[in-house]
Amino acid sequence: MSSQCFAIFMATKAFNPGELGHTISDVARIDFDRMLSNKLKRARDSMKRYNMGAVLCLTAQNVAYTTNVQPMGGTAVGIGGNVYGILPAEGTPICFYDSDGAYHLKNLMPNTRIEYAIPPFGGPWHSSSPDAQEYLTKMFADQIYDTLKELRLDKEVIGIDSYSPHVVKELEKRGLRLEFAGARALLEARTIKTPEEQQLVRLLASILDDCFSLMARTIRPGVSERQIWAKVTGYAIEQGLTPDGGYICSGPHTWPKDTTRTCSDRRIRPGDVVWSDLFNFGCYGYRSCYYRVFSVGQPSSDVKATYQRVIDWLKESERVLRPGVTTKDVVEKWPDEVKLWSNRPPIITDERTSLSTFFNNMGHGIGLHNYDPPFFWRPLSIKWPQKLEAGMTIALETEDGTSDNSSGVRVEDMLIITEGGYENLSRWPEDEITELPLF
Repeated sequence: MSSQCFAIFMATKAFNPGELGHTISDVARIDFDRMLSNKLKRARDSMKRYNMGAVLCLTAQNVAYTTNVQPMGGTAVGIGGNVYGILPAEGTPICFYDSDGAYHLKNLMPNTRIEYAIPPFGGPWHSSSPDAQEYLTKMFADQIYDTLKELRLDKEVIGIDSYSPHVVKELEKRGLRLEFAGARALLEARTIKTPEEQQLVRLLASILDDCFSLMARTIRPGVSERQIWAKVTGYAIEQGLTPDGGYICSGPHTWPKDTTRTCSDRRIRPGDVVWSDLFNFGCYGYRSCYYRVFSVGQPSSDVKATYQRVIDWLKESERVLRPGVTTKDVVEKWPDEVKLWSNRPPIITDERTSLSTFFNNMGHGIGLHNYDPPFFWRPLSIKWPQKLEAGMTIALETEDGTSDNSSGVRVEDMLIITEGGYENLSRWPEDEITELPLF
């Protein structure tokens, strides 16, 4: 065991939850009122470019961005559920919520107007009869029109962030002029994170460092992927995070990576490679994407060589990060998918099959959505690059399999583009694979 890995092992044996980073209590240091004010300025500046008097937000991320109401999963998401909002060009943003939730939010959100919602899809996800759906859609459209008229915005151009034909039809019947670039306007606003948003992502990354520490302490021969995942997600929840995704894969599940499930009942064996993706873990709605790799016992020379290759790709791409460079400059540091995998799994032989590799060597913005702009991926970024700007929060991830295709390696960092370059938020050691003891 290397000296670095032994130090990691000793640290994890003395693991104390929260000691490596922060806890969710650090959220008290974040000025949420100022965060909302800064986000609204960005959103309204973007709305002006599109000549919008208001934006109707039907997606959870845009409701959260414009109101500070934390997005929830399941039937609570905007489309098909019970949460939506209106952002006027001036004045107080409005969030519509189910009656019980709205009752509480009225006392919790002093800078957001809270109203009772009417689900425009006829009850969650079209579950009621067609006549009932028609009734509720009309009532929803009346509510939106009446609210805009009250704000004297019913004659203005109204942005909308998703296209649902039956909803649009009812809104247009009432004379509203809809602009379907509402989603684009708010996405442009969300691309650059405010200082408070950046701090939430820092807090999120620090708690995930703790999760990897717990994982390193738990991964041992005989323990199943599911048992490891249960401990890690349980700890994340205790720290105030909301796990809405992620993977843990071991042995043959690591290459090609098995993304068909979060975890399995497979038990860890000596010599296994184990990697985990702590993606879509939420901290007040802000999302993560963070991979690390472990070896159970000493890694083989093939695993070491693969790890070195993958980490070199990642670090070479990170070295170019700074405002003004493009996603093309980043992805050019990564190998061509066809050249890399044409003769081995996952068998990528031409341009068409390369378009299935969007979750392989890639990168993306992170924020209220796990895939905010920009997007880093060779099949797109070489031809249609996007320019990087200070304040973007991103994740870059690279992967490959061993020469015998028995194991895979995948590493990912969460980063902030700064005026002078970038800040790496992912602190779990990555210069070499983390080697774990067998007992």
